[in-house]
Amino acid sequence: MPDTTAEVRQRIRELLEGVFGGPSFVARLQDTVSLREAGVPSTALVALLVVMEDAFGFEWQDDVRPEVLRSIDSLARHVVAQRG
Repeated sequence: MPDTTAEVRQRIRELLEGVFGGPSFVARLQDTVSLREAGVPSTALVALLVVMEDAFGFEWQDDVRPEVLRSIDSLARHVVAQRG
């Protein structure tokens, strides 16, 4: 299981590729760019959150702050914090 933020970011990218069916979109996506602004639809974000639960072994809380869901980087920091 990935431990560092960099490893978690890479794993999130892999999961996002699975959600989008390939690497073409994800390869152009910077870690700090807003997923919404980059064109990730809400249905794809929900799918990503579900596969992240399985991949990282935690459940999203109902009161998670919206800024946590903003980018690959913010998602990765949240996953690492959940383990700390």
